[in-house]
Amino acid sequence: MSYVEVRQPLDRSWWHRQWRHVRLWRRFLAQAVVRETQYRAHFLTTLLVGLVQLGLGIVPTLLLFGFTQEVHGWSRAEVITLVGVFQIVTGLMAAFVAPNLNRMTAYLTEGELDGVLLRPVSSQFYLTLRWINVAELSNVASGIVVLVLGLVQSGISPTIGQVVQAVVLVVCGLVLLTCVWSAMSCLAFWLQSVGPIGAVYLGLVEAGRYPLAFFPVAVRTFLTFAFPVAFATTFPVRALAGDLGWSPVALGAGLSVVAVMLIRLLWRRGLRTYASASS
Repeated sequence: MSYVEVRQPLDRSWWHRQWRHVRLWRRFLAQAVVRETQYRAHFLTTLLVGLVQLGLGIVPTLLLFGFTQEVHGWSRAEVITLVGVFQIVTGLMAAFVAPNLNRMTAYLTEGELDGVLLRPVSSQFYLTLRWINVAELSNVASGIVVLVLGLVQSGISPTIGQVVQAVVLVVCGLVLLTCVWSAMSCLAFWLQSVGPIGAVYLGLVEAGRYPLAFFPVAVRTFLTFAFPVAFATTFPVRALAGDLGWSPVALGAGLSVVAVMLIRLLWRRGLRTYASASS
């Protein structure tokens, strides 16, 4: 027995349905804030863990540049700037994406997806954005601090246009990384568990902590198109430094649109093969 999503009434416009999803996400965020106020120790623990991870990310940079002033065109301050961007990106992923995609196997194998499919909302939207870990936003804040410090040390004063380029690239990178993780999670429709695949994903994300120029050409291509972490970390820093034009920004936006369309098709394909785990 296959399942299909419950659709909105036909007399409602597309824009009305999308606005309904926005309002629903705002409620998710409000609930997450309420939950966080009840567990303040969790916030402090997350902050401390994030600071430790940030420190561990900066230490290799300090060790590397203790012997040289520049590596493949990158100075120490620029790499620290990249570490800040990486902290922002991973913090956003941990806050809004990870709490949901880590539950995908449970949704599919324990029958929880059945109840989601009966809701008058996109099941893919619900399963991807339902849960929010507000405490992880503290890592975003610490990443912004490191980013600013790196820019000051490197003497970079980005223009408004360069800041816009960087922000758009970070958004595109987040969308692309979310789509890749979603595609891996969708394999749970056909596999018993995608836990090991998630571990591989998290390992690959760590490559974004280092400039793309540090890797061989083949790896650069992989990290740009197959696993596009470069759009989330290296390219935004290059944009802030004024070394990037609008072409990579347009490329990132185009790839993001294509990725969203493909993951939507994959999700619908998976739903057609889904049989209730609770029946």
